[in-house]
Amino acid sequence: MPPSPLDDRIVVALPRPIRPQELRLRLDTSYLEATVGTVGQSTVISSTTVVKIQAYMPSSSGSTRSLTCGCSSASCCTVSTYEKDGQVSASSPNLNSGVGYGVPTEAYSAPSLTSGLSRGGMRVIHPNELAKKLTHCPLGHPVGPVPVIIDCRPFMEFNKSHIRGAVHINCSDKISRRRLQQGKITVLDLISCRQSKDSFKGIFSKELVVYDESTVDPGRLTPSQPLQVVLESLRREGKDPIVLKGGLAGFRQSHDDLCEHSLHLEEGQDGRTAVGLSGALPHSLPSTPDIENAELTAILPFLFLGNERDAQDLQLMQRMDIGFILNVTTHLPLYHYELGLFKYKRLPASDSNKQNLRQYFEEAFEFIEEAHQASRGLLIHCQAGVSRSATIVIAYLMKHTWMTMTDTYKFVKSRRPIISPNLNFMGQLLEFEEDLNNGITPRILTPKLTGLETVV
Repeated sequence: MPPSPLDDRIVVALPRPIRPQELRLRLDTSYLEATVGTVGQSTVISSTTVVKIQAYMPSSSGSTRSLTCGCSSASCCTVSTYEKDGQVSASSPNLNSGVGYGVPTEAYSAPSLTSGLSRGGMRVIHPNELAKKLTHCPLGHPVGPVPVIIDCRPFMEFNKSHIRGAVHINCSDKISRRRLQQGKITVLDLISCRQSKDSFKGIFSKELVVYDESTVDPGRLTPSQPLQVVLESLRREGKDPIVLKGGLAGFRQSHDDLCEHSLHLEEGQDGRTAVGLSGALPHSLPSTPDIENAELTAILPFLFLGNERDAQDLQLMQRMDIGFILNVTTHLPLYHYELGLFKYKRLPASDSNKQNLRQYFEEAFEFIEEAHQASRGLLIHCQAGVSRSATIVIAYLMKHTWMTMTDTYKFVKSRRPIISPNLNFMGQLLEFEEDLNNGITPRILTPKLTGLETVV
């Protein structure tokens, strides 16, 4: 009798006749761990399972019915059985893919994402249901349609840990949230990544799952919380987002294996903390205060990091003996230029995932050194003093000290806690560090920078 689709058998499609011993099958003993015991020096198997394997050669004609592993790949594990005159044969569209796991299509049902509604009418999904959507078939293909997963947490938290494949939305600061609420920007504009945003334009046609750290009921969110701002923005764009119940904290309790932990600090042989390119950022950092209330920050005795408001404050800059101003924006004016009191330089850079800020590093370093040699204060600013200008300061300290990118980041953030270079700039800093370590870009270590003696 031909095998029924519901038999507990493995159907193997073969391109030619083959003897059973040529299949080179092996027993995976990991499945027997629970039933294996030891008596003296002998191993005793208390129970076994018999698996029947039948192989059939393809037939050129006949009616067809498909058996699949249930994944969404059309050429993965599909085995078609051909019936003619009581004979059954099997073929596979990809004979090189290995064994076809015969699971009838009727027996597979993709889990539904809509597990319930919050009190505010927002759809929610439980961690176990999302985990099912992220599982793969035996050959590594997704079992069902994979939703787009959006992480709304702060940049540093995302880089410590996030759900596998999640996209980060950089909306933890008040400026970005307000612009998102006002409709001046979209969720797509806030994606933090090194790829072009154009490559993400199609992702919002898929099902969207959004999460933060631990929200259980989105109906209780306040209007200013990042998750709520993102959800409302997506709704205005005609999307119907789904909230992960319990956020990342709830998901990790049962599915930590489906999360990526990209941050890991390694101890170098010389005792200093080093960081690999795969784990880019520090673990513990000061909390982030209100960006809009940040004050001008002295990173070194002569080097100040600030925002647009600081660049407009003439009395403040005169009090700090600032004579050089580095404007890292494309649009902010050179304030007080007409007075002739300051030497200005503009680096026309935008805070985006497309901007190549590293191309301006050496130009910026020369300007900073000019101020240093002149014994005058230097203000480096962008619009908020968070991303562009902070990246320039970090790069400068990396070049003039032995500090790693991680240590330099911590040093600057300890003085100005609001800094948060976008992911694109962090990637450029990592590449810069690699070139410094390999000697491609030379370090300048003399004279030492005043204010760093206890750090390097």
